[in-house]
Amino acid sequence: MMRINNIVFGTALFLFIVSCRTGVENYSDVDRLPVIFPDYAGITVPPNIAPLNFKINEPGTSFEVRIYAGSENPIVVRSTSGSIKIEEKRWKSLLEKNQGAFYKIDVFVKDEDGNWQKFQTIENQISTEKIDSHLAYRLINTGYVLWTNLGIYQRNLENFDEKPILENKSIEYGCINCHSFAGNDPNKFMLHVRAIHGGTVILDEGKLQKVDTKTKYTLNAGAYPNWHPSGSHIAYSVNDIGQNFCSGEIRIEVSDQLSDLIVYDVGKNIVSTSPKVSTPNRENLPIWSPDGKFIYYLSAPPAKDLDSRINDRYNLLRIGYETATNTWGEIDTILIADSVGKSISFPKVSPDGKYLMYCTSDNGYFTIHHPQTDLNLLNLQTGAFGKMDISSAETDSYHCFSSTGHWFVFTSKRLDGLFSRPFFSYLDDDGKATKPFVLPQEDPEFYNSFIKNYNIPELIKGEVPVTPVEIRDKVMEPSIPATIAPGVDTLYMKKHLQKKEAGDSPHA
Repeated sequence: MMRINNIVFGTALFLFIVSCRTGVENYSDVDRLPVIFPDYAGITVPPNIAPLNFKINEPGTSFEVRIYAGSENPIVVRSTSGSIKIEEKRWKSLLEKNQGAFYKIDVFVKDEDGNWQKFQTIENQISTEKIDSHLAYRLINTGYVLWTNLGIYQRNLENFDEKPILENKSIEYGCINCHSFAGNDPNKFMLHVRAIHGGTVILDEGKLQKVDTKTKYTLNAGAYPNWHPSGSHIAYSVNDIGQNFCSGEIRIEVSDQLSDLIVYDVGKNIVSTSPKVSTPNRENLPIWSPDGKFIYYLSAPPAKDLDSRINDRYNLLRIGYETATNTWGEIDTILIADSVGKSISFPKVSPDGKYLMYCTSDNGYFTIHHPQTDLNLLNLQTGAFGKMDISSAETDSYHCFSSTGHWFVFTSKRLDGLFSRPFFSYLDDDGKATKPFVLPQEDPEFYNSFIKNYNIPELIKGEVPVTPVEIRDKVMEPSIPATIAPGVDTLYMKKHLQKKEAGDSPHA
């Protein structure tokens, strides 16, 4: 049994010297794991993650925790409240020196009668693969239309530092959303501003610009984005988006009356589209393949009425695209909603091109409001697909792969069914994902009182290199209008818009 010797230096300074003994010498064993929050038991963690602080939710008057791996002396934490905050320096050393091994947690609890109990040892795997060092996300209120006091932030995953990328209070409370990065690179990033000071702000290798991606031949400005792996282009959907308020389990639906695809050439400031992706169907949520040769996207039937607008299901398609000439290729069908039995949403391809992760829900594509939303995996090499074991009974939605491809983050409401939080998991070469763990916080009880949602978590390889003030100043400038690319069938697109302006479906 491991023990701790306590040595007193002076009359006021008490230093705990950790040896091979714990402070608890006599205890009874409890034949189960301790209840802790967050649930950091049986997980795999990256070797560069911040301390996984937690709260022991067992009745007791005193608590002691011992964290150890290999031959190193254990990290010992004592508490009278059950709140366990781990020393950052020693935590980093433990993970760094024991990559590929397990670290263990022994939890001791003292009851009201002064008797100590020891629970079963928690064992967690330390990966040999680091996770990208930062996470970018939007924090937004839970209300349906309350988008005041929101912002896009970046969190250092190796500690607890959080910084704003842009807060909308600095731009007269315009709505900011849909941030995106090229290949997890913080030097190539963009965000949208809606309503006041509207436009798309793009950071490209140190240069900030604000553009308007709407042209006289396209429905709207670009909405949902995804960068080409090279950072030269951004694929967008252009959407006529609406909200409908409901009763029951799903209280709000976000849906499209119309939607098409465009590609924006960052260097040339031109927009390309095609009748192939401006069809009678609703094309949405484009993402590039890792080799940059294809765009995966969703497609649903035309919205005949409000019922079909909300309840139609989306299929998964793919189209070729040549960035050198801004030309569109041929369309392939990847997954049909009927074969899946669900609507498909938010496709993302792993950096090695082997897997495509996507969400499924009963209908539509805006999955964050759907409690039945699950994560799914398609093996692009074998064609096998299905729901991932890590899916929960609550919403499991938007996801993003790390730059190396194995780690991924997704949003889930599994903690309480109300608020979306970032969770991390490791996907092995066989497509098996480890038990997810929530973003660690300095305060173990942070998630019990924090009432904003984490939205669109994106893993990035470092800190965004421009300040909120620089982005704010760019937002306040006029937008540079984009132009239509040579070769676009402008006659078709003109008729397309004329039908929309006449009040008919432009896809009729």
